[in-house]
Amino acid sequence: MAHIKRLTIKGFKSIYDQDIDLGRLNVFIGTNGAGKSNLLESIAMLSASVEGGIDYERLSRRGARLSSPKIFRTSLRNKDRRNTFSIEAETESLCYKMSVNAVDGFSYNAESLKKNGKSVCGRSNNGATILGSQIKNKLDREKSIIPLYRSFESDIDDLSVLEQFAIFAPSTPILRGVATDNSNKSPLGLYGGRLAESLNEIMADISKRKELQRFFKLLDWFKEVGTSSQPNSDLMSEHMTIGRRVVSYKDKFMKTNFNDLYAYDVSEGALFILFVLALLAHKDSPDFFALDNIDSALNPGLVKNLMGHIAEYIQGDSSKQVMLTTHNPTTLDAVDLFNPDHRLFVVSRGEDGQTVIDRMSPPEGMTKEDWEKQYFGLKLSEIWLSGAFGGLNTGI
Repeated sequence: MAHIKRLTIKGFKSIYDQDIDLGRLNVFIGTNGAGKSNLLESIAMLSASVEGGIDYERLSRRGARLSSPKIFRTSLRNKDRRNTFSIEAETESLCYKMSVNAVDGFSYNAESLKKNGKSVCGRSNNGATILGSQIKNKLDREKSIIPLYRSFESDIDDLSVLEQFAIFAPSTPILRGVATDNSNKSPLGLYGGRLAESLNEIMADISKRKELQRFFKLLDWFKEVGTSSQPNSDLMSEHMTIGRRVVSYKDKFMKTNFNDLYAYDVSEGALFILFVLALLAHKDSPDFFALDNIDSALNPGLVKNLMGHIAEYIQGDSSKQVMLTTHNPTTLDAVDLFNPDHRLFVVSRGEDGQTVIDRMSPPEGMTKEDWEKQYFGLKLSEIWLSGAFGGLNTGI
């Protein structure tokens, strides 16, 4: 399965010029407003483009903020403000780059797709070519060249992975089932929708059902978790409005004749964890996705343990590639800097205000034993809090 190996972003929001080498488990930590969400939205831009073009409907389905086009262009005090931004993604065999004008709406200034280093299609002010042949008809500047290329050549599965990309940021009312997820995405909504339906589908899939057992390792006070289409009316207040199916639980510490809970009454952290596990396990979930604020609603120890399960799941499923943002340093303790599939990035703002994305990795030739000696056996969270990696708010 293809993975995105490298991103190059220029002139996009606070990201003036950054190259990022990605693994399969990618964790981004930094101060509030450093640009972590901007990074995720740059990928959403590429994803929308691969599908057919950049527009608000496509961006909405990927979880990007629907700002004015002008907001997407870098505006830094001591930098020239360009009319365009450019974003490039590389896989093992493909490289797709787009330059987008964002003055009045979104329109393409240039596009390029290379396969194994050879140009297979592209466009510029001089026209468009596909497989070495000039396209006679003028292309719509608001539409990508990729769908047209696919009508000639369908063997670009690597881009299909990018096309699936979405940013998930579940909210408590939606997870509880008392608010609507307007993303209308399946199998899980971007903001927590369809959790009960997704769990029901996973439990019907014997090959995936075992992954939900991780929930009980993380939250051992639960005896059972499931879904119900006919919740007990005695446990539902008349002030509640719920969907057709609800998440149900049994608490092992409650009396056996009264130990049922529904999503509305259970811990928000339990719902968040269940959502993350369902997103990983469901057979129709995207292979490439982001979770914005993986530490949302979780105790620091629970964040660390959940991250351990995420790392373990990804290790066993070679198709998955995940982007995680966090403000909680305990998130880092499941990252193995000596594992080539793991990446830790510190996101900060430079002196001129631009977003800087630095990968934290051991010096070349250093062993894990050398690393532990240098940092006296400290965990990554402790090293980060010491200020050794940067990315901490100084309060100045």
